[in-house]
Amino acid sequence: MASPAPPSASHRRRYRPPSPTASSVGSSPAFPPRKRRRSGRPPPLLGLACYDGFYPALEHHPSAKRALRVARKADFEYHFVPFVPKKAWGWFPLDARDGRVLIQSKFFADSGDGDFPHPRFMNYAVCDPLFKRYVLLPSIPDDLTVNEESLVDFRHCLAPSHEDDENTSFRVICVVRYNTKLVAFVFSSATRQWRIATSSSWSSLGTEEPPKRYGLRNFDYVDGCFYWTVPWMDKILVLDGLKMEFSIINYAHRVEDGLRACIAVDREGTPGMLTVGEYIGNGKFRLSSIAKQSDRESPNERLSENIIQLPSYYNEYFTLGAAEGFIFLRGIPEEVKLEDSSSEDLYIDPDEIEYYSLDVKTAEFEMICAMDMDKCYYDVCPYFRFAPPSAKPCV
Repeated sequence: MASPAPPSASHRRRYRPPSPTASSVGSSPAFPPRKRRRSGRPPPLLGLACYDGFYPALEHHPSAKRALRVARKADFEYHFVPFVPKKAWGWFPLDARDGRVLIQSKFFADSGDGDFPHPRFMNYAVCDPLFKRYVLLPSIPDDLTVNEESLVDFRHCLAPSHEDDENTSFRVICVVRYNTKLVAFVFSSATRQWRIATSSSWSSLGTEEPPKRYGLRNFDYVDGCFYWTVPWMDKILVLDGLKMEFSIINYAHRVEDGLRACIAVDREGTPGMLTVGEYIGNGKFRLSSIAKQSDRESPNERLSENIIQLPSYYNEYFTLGAAEGFIFLRGIPEEVKLEDSSSEDLYIDPDEIEYYSLDVKTAEFEMICAMDMDKCYYDVCPYFRFAPPSAKPCV
C-alpha cells in the first residue's frame, strides 16, 4: 500500500504561514511611495515573464481573471519585435516594470575562446507586450567606452520613471563593471541616445574589487533603487536610479553559499528602512529589518528579525528576486516514496516546479504558477499591470 503523498497542489497553493505582526517584521523596508502611481494603488501581479513565455497567475490567485485577460491579448513571445540580427530566433525578458518589458535577442555569437567567453553587449529592445509596441535600443557608442578598461560584466535594467515623464517615455540603465570601477550608462527614449550618467571607483565606494566569478545578473528594485546582494558576502551594492549614484551598504547577509538574499519593501514601509529576505535552509525564511545608513565604515545593525516556516513538503527553495512588496521563490517538491511487497524503495519524481510569492508585510505565501521540471529558472520577471480596459500603452 502506498504511503501518504505530500499535499496536492490545490492544498499547497492555499498554504499560509502564521502572519507576523508589524512589530515582529520590524515594519519592514522602505522608502516613501513614489508619486508616479497616480491611481494611488499598485498594479496587480499578473504572472511571470520567463525565457520561454508568460506564465499567468493560476485560478486560485486573486489576479487570475485579470492575468488570463492579459495573457490572451498580450504577446510575451514578442513576435511583433523584428529579430536582431535576422538569424536570431527570438527574444527573452531581462526586466519588467510599469508594464514595459526589457528584452534581449536570442542570439549568442561566439565572443571568446574556450568555455569562458568574454562578455559583450548584445541586442536589446523595450516593448509593451499588451499593445505590441517596441523600441529597438541602439548600441552604446564606442566613443563612450573607448577610454574605459576591459569589460568584466554588465547588466541592463529598466530605470524608474521621473514624475514629469510622459506615460510612453522610458529610460534604460546599463551598469558596467570594469576592473577598478563601475559605470552607469543611460538610454533615454526621448533623445534616443546613450550617455554616461555616473561612474565610481571601488575605492571611492569604500571597498575592494569584488571577486570576478560573481556578476551583476541578479538585482532587486525598490522604489527607484537597484540592489545587488552579490558579489560580496558582507555588502550590498546600491544604485539610486533617480539620483544616479552608487553606494555600498555594509551588511553580513548571506548565510549559505549559493543562496541569494533579496532586498524588499513592504509597500507601506518606514522611510530609510530596508528588509533583507533570505532562505536559510530547512524550509525557513528570514526577514531582517535594517536601517539604510550612509556610514560605510560600520556594519548595519539588524533592527529586528522574523523567521517564517515555509511548507515542509519541499526539499529545496530558491529565492528569485523581489518586487512591489513581494519576494519570489521557486520550490521543488521532495520525491514521493512508495512502498510495495518488494524490498526495494520506489520513488516518484515530482512533475512540476511551483513558483511562489512571499508578501513581506504579512508573510502570506501564495502560489503563482507551476512549470515543468525543466523550467528551473534562477530568475524571473514579475509582471505587474492593470488589465484591459484599465491598461494604457506604455511604449
